[in-house]
Amino acid sequence: MADRYHSHDRLIYRTMLLAFAIWGGHFILAYGAALVFPGTATANGIALIAACLAVVAIGILAFRLPRPRPTIAFGSLGLSLAAIVFGTLPAVVG
Repeated sequence: MADRYHSHDRLIYRTMLLAFAIWGGHFILAYGAALVFPGTATANGIALIAACLAVVAIGILAFRLPRPRPTIAFGSLGLSLAAIVFGTLPAVVG
């Protein structure tokens, strides 16, 4: 019985870690593109592609969570998704 809870906890922590790692990876790519290609369409394109890949990865993580979904894991996915979307917004708008 203890193994079942242990594996459930590992799933929650792994999901949280991966969600924030995806967010961090997206930030590094988008910010790096803005530093290497400042104010160009290339930087905006790289930011948009990185955002699309990150959103797909977050969606895959959310889809793989068992039902009922753990609140903290699902919350970390939502927070990461919001940060990815709002972090890419300047590339789309400007």
